Amino acid sequence: MKLRIGTRGSDLALWQAKFVGRGLESGGHEVELVVLVTRGDRIDDVPLQDVEGKAFFTKEIEDALLAGEVDLAVHSHKDLPVEGPADLIIAAVPARASAGERLLVAEDAHDPRAPFLPVRPGARVGTSSPRRREQVAALRPDLELLHLRGNVPTRVQRLRDGRYDAIVLARAGLDRLALDTSGLFAFDPRSDLFVPAPGQGALAVQARARDERTISAVRAALQDDESERLVRAERRLLSLAGGGCNLALGVTIEPARSGWRACVFRGPDATDPGREPRWSVAASDDPELAALEALGALDAGVACGGPLEGLRVVLTGTSASAEDGSGLGHRLAALGADVRYERVLEVEDLDASRLRSAARDLRAGDVVCVTSRRAARALAGVELPAGVRVAAVGPTTAKALGDHGLRADVVGRAGALSLARELLLSAGARVLHPCGVDALSELQDELESRDVAVRRVEVYRTRALPGVELDPTADARVYLSPSSVLAALAWERAHGEASTQRVALGARTGAVLAVLGLPAFLPSADDLGVTDEVVRHLHELLLRREASA
Repeated sequence: MKLRIGTRGSDLALWQAKFVGRGLESGGHEVELVVLVTRGDRIDDVPLQDVEGKAFFTKEIEDALLAGEVDLAVHSHKDLPVEGPADLIIAAVPARASAGERLLVAEDAHDPRAPFLPVRPGARVGTSSPRRREQVAALRPDLELLHLRGNVPTRVQRLRDGRYDAIVLARAGLDRLALDTSGLFAFDPRSDLFVPAPGQGALAVQARARDERTISAVRAALQDDESERLVRAERRLLSLAGGGCNLALGVTIEPARSGWRACVFRGPDATDPGREPRWSVAASDDPELAALEALGALDAGVACGGPLEGLRVVLTGTSASAEDGSGLGHRLAALGADVRYERVLEVEDLDASRLRSAARDLRAGDVVCVTSRRAARALAGVELPAGVRVAAVGPTTAKALGDHGLRADVVGRAGALSLARELLLSAGARVLHPCGVDALSELQDELESRDVAVRRVEVYRTRALPGVELDPTADARVYLSPSSVLAALAWERAHGEASTQRVALGARTGAVLAVLGLPAFLPSADDLGVTDEVVRHLHELLLRREASA
């Protein structure tokens, strides 16, 4: 029996078609490859999410199959739309290769100490996949994301040419092509840390639904039932989420001690630009049920996964909510940590007349940088001159500004230092920074290192609450200010054997802990910034705990 296989002409597509062909030939069939050009091949210089339509890499091949010009089509399963032509079916799913991702890093950009991804701070990372872009942004918001298209060898060559510092690719494609990656550092992140696309690593062999003879031959030669079961479960989630390769949706299902463990990532995309990036994990004796439970938790707003899953972190300061920490708590929660807040201080608002006066002195092009919800509240009723922009340290602070009648023109994602680094300012522009008396100076220090004039106006201060009781079960406690350390001193001295790891948010806080004889981790913030240094330390703490378990 002769079978004509329709395929794209890229190196990887031809490898996949030849792999299927060898399987059919071993079953006694004659095989002919028919190379076809798809829309996705012709449009290779813009991100696919910017192009109208779908089925970019499959439609022309499916049309040829429907027209009888070929007998089979071979696709990467992750390229298939969730709803294909009614007259076509997936005849077989061969044994799946690795579903995971691979990060290739140029030698001079490799940093093994960086959190999650071993890439130096501020490096340029190439990928056009919304799913990959959102995961990189969630794991390492300091990295610069650049679009990357082209076939696998072309992408690797662009990395070698210096257009990128690192790129993210499917591990299966690199392994299948056995590409030379010498001189590049290859890192395979855990699939629950960097979640692959539904169906990634699997092939789909497509046939006409009524061609029973061909379907029977293909299944006999190539079918792997377990691979098909897992791919079907993953793509079920893709369908429920709205379908399409432009979704920032990742899912992987792996064997667990008893049954199956599913990990799902969902981030903002064109269908839901305001969604918070989150991971979710669930287990079941049925792979599809595990995946559905994980997706359902995300849709319900329940964070139950991520690289810091299982780590209880307490932020100790002025509030019992996410107001403290200048976005740190928000970032830790997004990465899966169980974040709690301990109120050891109360806040006293200071005279707002200095802030109103400073605001009147601003001019078009200047920026007001707001790094806490308390500072946002202090701006209520303050009129800003036309052309003055407002920058919020994170979404929580941006919302607080909105609650008090101000819109954030810029919203950061990784703390005050990152906001300062990302802030684009015109020549001569000045920055007004309303803050607390104990606020860290990192935003001001960074901007002044760029010769930007910063006016710091203290709008609130704190004082200790009596009878402070802290959580003795926390894995880590982040002290947010020197005064929070002093407020908790009596409890600390009474519980000196507590196993909680202390973290000092800022040099002054670290100095107070050191003088009091309380060992603590102090972020250096020389490259990554305070927030990312804390994240890295907590991730290392979690890894050490897992290793000793």
